[in-house]
Amino acid sequence: MTDLDDYEGDPYRDRDRLSELLTDQLEELARAIHSPDQLARARAASRLVTLDVDPELALPALQHRRAMVREVAAEAIGYSSKPLSPTVIDALLSAIDDPKPFVAAAAIRTLGRRQVALAHAQIAACLDDPEPPIVAASITALARLGDHTLTVTLPDFLNSQHLIIRIAAAEAAGILRSVNAVPGLLRLLEDCIDAWHERQQHIPSRAASVAMQALAHLQVRAAIPLLVEIACYVVGLRTLAVRTLIQLQAIEAAPALLPLLNEEGRHLLNEVIRFFHVTGYRAAAPELRAFLERAVIRHRPLIKKVLNILVEWQDREAIPFIINLATNDQSAEVRAYAAQCAMLLQTQSASPASSNNGIVPETVLPETYNERIRQRRQRLAGLTIGQIVNGSVLRVLRYGAVIELGGIEGFVHVGEIDWRWIGDARHALHPGQEIQAVITGIDEQRLRANLSIRRVYPDPWLAVAQQLSAGMQVQGTVAGITDFGIFIELLPGVQGLAHISQIPPDQQPLKQAFSLGRRVQTTILSIDHERRRIALSLYTKLQQKTVQR
Repeated sequence: MTDLDDYEGDPYRDRDRLSELLTDQLEELARAIHSPDQLARARAASRLVTLDVDPELALPALQHRRAMVREVAAEAIGYSSKPLSPTVIDALLSAIDDPKPFVAAAAIRTLGRRQVALAHAQIAACLDDPEPPIVAASITALARLGDHTLTVTLPDFLNSQHLIIRIAAAEAAGILRSVNAVPGLLRLLEDCIDAWHERQQHIPSRAASVAMQALAHLQVRAAIPLLVEIACYVVGLRTLAVRTLIQLQAIEAAPALLPLLNEEGRHLLNEVIRFFHVTGYRAAAPELRAFLERAVIRHRPLIKKVLNILVEWQDREAIPFIINLATNDQSAEVRAYAAQCAMLLQTQSASPASSNNGIVPETVLPETYNERIRQRRQRLAGLTIGQIVNGSVLRVLRYGAVIELGGIEGFVHVGEIDWRWIGDARHALHPGQEIQAVITGIDEQRLRANLSIRRVYPDPWLAVAQQLSAGMQVQGTVAGITDFGIFIELLPGVQGLAHISQIPPDQQPLKQAFSLGRRVQTTILSIDHERRRIALSLYTKLQQKTVQR
């Protein structure tokens, strides 16, 4: 996909050649977007948005014999920053009549995104099309064209049996600020939560995301109880739910969000901390102090954010916690920053009383919410730590997977999937996959069980002391490639790291110089049994002596 980027000819004389290269690039993108590989699809979609094609050069791809190339060409034109010529607009208008609905939908989306007013009548006529993708694309396109007559029909579209149409109507409601759509938006969000409670494999996260954004645009405070439920329990949507609560200035949700400061996810923690700051909920100060006590080095930016908030709130009770940070934190940067904050707090006068220190408006949760939570607590009580359970993979995220355990959810962190190193859980598990796991913990706050798949099987590290020792030269298999080195499997389930400083220099990046599965000769530098780490070197003995000199 780099041919077009590396092209060194004259772009004005060789337009045909450039167009051919762009068509090849779009064809490759189309294959990736329609790939079964989730990561490949995500990368290709991101690339499509930033491609910034010349619409004139993309015209041949818009008439390509393969429908998926025509679709990607139409989408690419929509994301281009370059103006549309009459020829390109005519080609997009013609594409609305493409025999493939997804190609026609892509053309309609682009005409709406580029706000081509000339297309209004043709797009409006597509609202009655029998194909849901075309209707959905027409709804969002008309909203982008500023057609406020659409607000009359949005409630009907939000009740459609086709999810794609409901999502488009929700997006249009946010764009047009349609108050008529509020009941339908709330119903859509409730349906997404019901899908989670019913343990459906594919929670309509796109629908929930769009509905939340629209509700935030419309400042619908009636959505707060639903957003709290999502923030507390629905993995994958929690960060966005907290972000929406921030937009709604929903201080009444603050008590329910306090337990989220015990979470590990950096993005979620960042939004929760921001929520307390933006809403001025000073009653969160004790929890923020506790966060400073248990925060780890990877939370360094969050530690600094919490320090700023406590200083702004003039929380003198935080001084001992901050001094502890200034004295004992592993990071010199955090120690120095904490020392400055402690000095500032010590020179400030006592904190003034705050109106948010006391009672805040109560969030009234629906009865169905309480009943669903009661049922989950009851099921959770039947589980014990150490129990081996069977489950089915519901959703896979980069950092772990959600497992269905017959009425409740379990969560397995990426580090607990296999004894081998896995950088992304999506490479190891897929929705619908049946697994066995050991219950390692029961989280009553989040109503889920913490699981380990790897602990079902014997610990391969037990064989390390008998079979491996420092100084040995062994054959291994490349199991993972990162920017800082490569992971090499020495025994089944036992891996060591060859840091980049222990790899002979090469002009190529590591990901090009090595491939997964390749056999390599390596030397064991050290074995840390306590931390389960093996340091490796790819230098030969002669090279090592040369390096040491």
